Amino acid sequence: MVDLKDLKINKQKYLTAFSNKNIFLDHEVNQVLKLYDHYLDKLSLEEKDRFALNQITKEIKSGQKPQPALLTKAKKLSISAKKHGNQKKLIMIRILAIASYFPNPAGEKEIIGKNEANNKVIATFLDGKKSQNKQAPHWETLSNHGLILEDEASYISGSRHVIYHQKAAEVIKALECFMLEEHLNNGYILIEPPVVVNEVALYNTGQLPKFANDLYKLENGQYLIPTAEVPLTNLGANKIYDQKDLPIKFVAATQCFRKEAGAAGKDTRGLIRLHQFRKVELVKISQPSTKEIDFKEILDMATSILIKLELPYRTVALCTGDISFAAEKTVDIEVWMSGINKYREISSVSSFGQFQSRRMKSRFKTSSNQKELTTTFNASALAIGRTFAAIVENCLQPNGKIKVPKALLKHLSFTEF
Repeated sequence: MVDLKDLKINKQKYLTAFSNKNIFLDHEVNQVLKLYDHYLDKLSLEEKDRFALNQITKEIKSGQKPQPALLTKAKKLSISAKKHGNQKKLIMIRILAIASYFPNPAGEKEIIGKNEANNKVIATFLDGKKSQNKQAPHWETLSNHGLILEDEASYISGSRHVIYHQKAAEVIKALECFMLEEHLNNGYILIEPPVVVNEVALYNTGQLPKFANDLYKLENGQYLIPTAEVPLTNLGANKIYDQKDLPIKFVAATQCFRKEAGAAGKDTRGLIRLHQFRKVELVKISQPSTKEIDFKEILDMATSILIKLELPYRTVALCTGDISFAAEKTVDIEVWMSGINKYREISSVSSFGQFQSRRMKSRFKTSSNQKELTTTFNASALAIGRTFAAIVENCLQPNGKIKVPKALLKHLSFTEF
């Protein structure tokens, strides 16, 4: 949610920022500002009535005899204040119905661009670990080894689902254990959240109302989570933290569910784009003054997993047109896939500024006893299926076996599969 006061003062700045995200809202912004003026008028009238009512109430209490005229006036002021207050609430409902589609402006330092073609590679890592030989794509290797059951998954659940079989399932669990262990050792608090959430939770994190078509909605009006970001971030809803307790850092490993409505024909085979997948998610709730430090820390946590698994990767700064609706800054982490001979996204690391905090009323109390909105961050660390696919493609040996990365050996009883 954008700051309406700031929008009123800096209208053109917001219009430019929205257009930089390929979202054009001139008419809607004008509508909101007109309604906001009405809202402020009703707020002023309500406050004027309540001030007058307080003054009369004091006068009545200080008097020795009943004062019918004052009582009548007090009653009229009370009715008027309530009327203006109710009108104000109705106007705010209309404002939110429109402003909920206003994106979080990208940060001023972010690259201005239309789409992923304008993204910028920041750096590549472990480049020497890239296989010099053309490898088979992971789905062929896994199918040939009987490590995934494609036909059975299709029969049971339809397309874009997978069943991990035998040692593949063991490696998937080992990856989860390894990732969680790393994050717990770095101060993250383990959460086992529900995968069913309500509409308010999804609104708070920015998935609703804009991305309703990509969500699995249940008959009772609740939703399956598209990412653990939703329940983890909402742990900060309606909270007032002490400044000294920030940042708060959460981690969870959950199933995630996405319709992939805009992905028809893309990645129809393999583990890259599934309707149900497992992912380890990091969420951090902090304060504006440490925003740069917080972002670097959560980015480093995500990349540390790939470093320890010895998988080649690169970091990519997203341009304004590719940054998500709710984020102000995003760096993608892309892992090298030898079988398809390209980098593929394995994590997005995002800063949301105070956008989510404003929606969910997450605040902290400063040392001077002032209340301010928190800042929020999240990162996939990592998508487990995609990490497994990268291991299969990058660690395939000449004998046809897949070598287990050293970091996973303590979680498994075998060194290759």
